[in-house]
Amino acid sequence: MNPLLIGLIALVALIVLMLLRVPIGISMFIVGAGGLLLTKGTVLANYALATTPVSAISSFTLVAIPMFILMGNLANEAGITTELYDTGYKLLGRLPGGLGMATVFACAGFAATTGSSVGMVAAMTRIALPEMDRYGYDRRLSLGTIAGAGTLGILIPPSIPAVMYAITTEQSVGRILLGGVLPGVIMAVAMLAYLGIRCAINPKLAPVSSKKVPLREKLRSLKGIWAIVVLFGGVIGSIYLGIATATEAAAVGCLGAVVIAAIKKNLSWKGIRSALVDTVKMTCMIMLISVGAAVFQLFLTRCGFASAFSNLFIGSQMPMMATIILMLLVYIPLGMFFDTMGMILLTIPTFYPIMSNLGVDPIWFGVMVIIMIQVSLLSPPVGLNVYVLKGCVPDASLGQIFRASAPWMGIQLVVVALLLLFPGLVTWLPNLMK
Repeated sequence: MNPLLIGLIALVALIVLMLLRVPIGISMFIVGAGGLLLTKGTVLANYALATTPVSAISSFTLVAIPMFILMGNLANEAGITTELYDTGYKLLGRLPGGLGMATVFACAGFAATTGSSVGMVAAMTRIALPEMDRYGYDRRLSLGTIAGAGTLGILIPPSIPAVMYAITTEQSVGRILLGGVLPGVIMAVAMLAYLGIRCAINPKLAPVSSKKVPLREKLRSLKGIWAIVVLFGGVIGSIYLGIATATEAAAVGCLGAVVIAAIKKNLSWKGIRSALVDTVKMTCMIMLISVGAAVFQLFLTRCGFASAFSNLFIGSQMPMMATIILMLLVYIPLGMFFDTMGMILLTIPTFYPIMSNLGVDPIWFGVMVIIMIQVSLLSPPVGLNVYVLKGCVPDASLGQIFRASAPWMGIQLVVVALLLLFPGLVTWLPNLMK
């Protein structure tokens, strides 16, 4: 049977299992193991099942993932998100769309401690939405702002998807994390500019707060961001200067979060327990997906799909830019069925060799993939951030949230176009790394 046809059948089977609510990691494991059994026999299948799960999760670099997750959870439990929003509100509250800008500001800051887009959306819904409702903000604008700004969580380092991309492609974790810094800043600035311009054109969307905050209070509020500055500077700075590996930097960040929480005196034993439990749950989920993806990718490789797919693109003589754009666009429909980690682990082992053959910078391509995954988190019919927001705001319809999120998808695609034209915006900082 044609290897491409086998791969297509496997993908359809995978989607069917997921539609039946089988977890993505287990779905990939079932299809991969079943495919190996049917195409290569019991010997190879048994060997794969005996060795692949261990090799998939035995990398030392993987230790960075639970460390970064724990750092973010501890920072959240310590109330850093609330302080960030308060600082943003006092600095930007009287500008057109000021409360929305404060939300973007808080999301960008909180992204520097966690790689969770979903967690950020849930947190900002609780913090920002009541305030925007209280000041009479257009509900569609409020929902779109939270959903859109929440995607910054997987771009601004430390980014869990970026770490997984680096592990999958055997690239430097530190370089891929640094590659997301400038694009993340550009994305946040673009969101702030969009809010300011749109609300200046139509002030009814976001009534300006009548409360004037004295300059002294604005300056005093800046102390609310010191924790983020310390954590982000400690983690990224140590990687950039070559003082620590990404895994070591993650451990330092974890310790820093504990120390900061102790200084602030707002982290209880209950909060520590909650952070640890959430970290274990998320880590187990990621490891399960990693095992399933490893078995599935082994099947695709052994049945010849990976090489056939690669030869299809290489032999097509398609212009390099067209090939890149086509692969990036794949992530939008994939977002209908797969979560962030699933998309990376499913596609990158196949896409990366093609990009390498074309001479594409792996760090640049990784950042582009992550941004396109951001877009998929908002795209209908199954944008994960949209569904999380719907769960937090039951009175809002899915259609309302998807429509509200459309401009924010547009902002992200504009940034993608900018990075396509100027790849140095991604590679400049990693290339300075010692």
